[in-house]
This record gives sequence, structure tokens and C-alpha cells, in this order.
Amino acid sequence: MNMMTLCRCALLMVAAPVMAAAADPVYLTVKAVKFEPTRCTAPPTLNVLSHADRWHERKDDTWSGENDWEVFFTLTADTTNSPPRLAMTCPGVKVARVIVGHTDVKFTASGDRVEFDAVADRNNGMLINNSLPDPIGGGLPIGLYHNWRMRANPDAQGRVRGCGPYNGRPYPEAEARAVANYLLAAREALRHMGGMGPKDTRAFDGNIVLLSFEVACGRAHNDFPPHVHIMLYVPGYTPGSQVTHFYMDDRARIVSNSFTELGVKNSKRAGNYRPGDVCRMADLKGNLGLECIITPEGGILLRKKPGADEYLLIGDEQAGAAEKVCVIQRGRKLAACSSSDDAGRGLMTATVELTEECKPARTVTQTLRYDPFTGRVLEQAKP
Repeated sequence: MNMMTLCRCALLMVAAPVMAAAADPVYLTVKAVKFEPTRCTAPPTLNVLSHADRWHERKDDTWSGENDWEVFFTLTADTTNSPPRLAMTCPGVKVARVIVGHTDVKFTASGDRVEFDAVADRNNGMLINNSLPDPIGGGLPIGLYHNWRMRANPDAQGRVRGCGPYNGRPYPEAEARAVANYLLAAREALRHMGGMGPKDTRAFDGNIVLLSFEVACGRAHNDFPPHVHIMLYVPGYTPGSQVTHFYMDDRARIVSNSFTELGVKNSKRAGNYRPGDVCRMADLKGNLGLECIITPEGGILLRKKPGADEYLLIGDEQAGAAEKVCVIQRGRKLAACSSSDDAGRGLMTATVELTEECKPARTVTQTLRYDPFTGRVLEQAKP
């Protein structure tokens, strides 16, 4: 499996129970995209027209619902994934698209009712994700969740409603921007470190994976509070893969790391790491892959092992991490990373300002255009 494919898999695997059987149960997310932002005049409904004995609607919060642009439902079946024929009624709303998972399907419309055949796309349709490749070459891709304020469903005052633990809270603007900046900085640090990229000969079995967070809480995956993932996946994503959750304060400074060994009962390394604690990620043979340490100033220190070169990911002194995250090595700035992601328009921009001998060397900017409702990449401009 190549690294790009692995990163796409990581987006799904982190959001699913570890090692759950693929066919037990089967979920389908179906959603209608509206022609314009509005709300249904009455509760929307979904009717199963075929295989009704097999498919059932899951009505819990975050599994089915409505926001300004989407009406969505989750169906579940215990023994089959034979896609059913469905009818969705969205009172007072004109439907522009019908999407199953991340796949557009043809439909027939009669007023505010649409009929369509589902397809076997099990993607969680409320999680809009894709992968940002390394533009320089040799570095890690970044798994991105595109956090649309609309999917967090905030009211006019910016408070979020109807999406799990984000319900009733201010939308995490600063943290959402900072997460991508930290991941860009991690990619640059690991490139300088060497022996970490998808084409490198690594001293451990597995891969380092960089992944953001999401606010939609689709299918009750409560990715809360906002955090950065820097992970070590052992081959095959078997039990033993390791996941960091670097949490931030309201100034987007890193303050704690909730560390998990997936599928490992009574893990001696799992737990909450505070500033100064050394979090070690190793393969199943005990080979050390990466060490992560939170600094008192709110940064993340990365190194291969004790005594090896250390790379600090830290928010810009003036602007803070929400605007820019820097990579520091032995007191020298190697890079400054910034980003913007307009999930409503489907436009992400990532900028890395590279420095050599304490002087600006060059700036690399990536532009990614994607479908806001599926995450499908529409255009990726070369830097």
C-alpha cells in the first residue's frame, strides 16, 4: 500500500472502531444537497423502498439530521450491503444533488421528494476529507478533514448546535486553523529529520501518519476538543498502532497529549502526557520510530531518539499558531507554515516559507480545490 492510500485509509480508520468487522454492521450515509441554504419546513423523511426488512434508519444525533445545505440520514443493515432503493422527502426544499457516502447518484424528483438507488459506498458522508501531498517530494502526505462551519451547525452567534460535544460551544476558529499549520510544520520537520518519508528506508516497521480533526462528529465520532494527530501505524493497521492527540488551549498552544495504543489492553504507555513527558512511538518489535515532547511554551518537540537532532514545532511569537507555525532546529528557523481552508468554497491553501542560513530561501504554496460535499479533489495546482 502506498503512502497516499495509507493516508486515505487513516482518515477512515481513526473514525471507526478498531478492528471492527467490515460487514458488521454495514452503514450507508445518504444526503440531499439543497439548491440554496435554507431549512425544511417540516421534518425530512427517508423511506426504504426495497430490502426494507434489511435496512433501518439510525435516528440518533450526528447519524441523521439537517444543516443549512444538507439533509442526511444513516442506514444500517446487519447481514448485507445490497444497496436499497430509497425515497427522501425534504419539505419546502429543492434538491440539487443526492450523495451516498461520497458518490453522487442519479435521482428523479417530484416536488420535494426524490427517489434513487443507493450504491455500496460506505464512506461517512458527513466527513469531508482528502490528502494533501508533499509538493517538494519525499515528505509525508497530510490527511485533512475540511471543517465547514455549516457542518458544525452554529447559530447566528457562532455557537455550535447539533453535533455532539461541539454542541453549544463557539466554533473553534483558531484551533481549526492551527491544526493544519502544525501538520505542515510536522511534515517539514520530519523531512529534515530524514528516514521518515514514504520512500525512505525506515528504522522501524510501519509508517508515520499526519492527520487533522473534524467537527461534524459524523456517526458519533466525537473528535473533541480540536487536536493534532502525529501517529505511527504498524503494518496492516493491526493492534499496536499508536495515536497521539495533541490538545490546545484557546491560543492554540499545545498543552496535553492523550496517547493511545489501538487494540492494546492495559497498555503501559497509553495515557495523558503533559509538558516535559516523553511520548515514545515504537513498532511491534520495540524499534523506536519517533519521540514527541510538549514544551512549556506550548510547542511539540520531535526527535528520533534521545540525543538525536530535535525539531520544535511552535507558534509564531507574534501571530501565534493559528496564523503560523514555525520549525526550529538548534535555534534556527527552518520553515514557517500557514494555511487557510474555506470548506464552504472547497478551497485550501497551504504555504511553507523555507529558510536557509537564517535567510528566506523560497516559498512553496499549494492550492487544493475540492468538492465541499464529497471532498473529491477537483484541481491541485502545482507549486
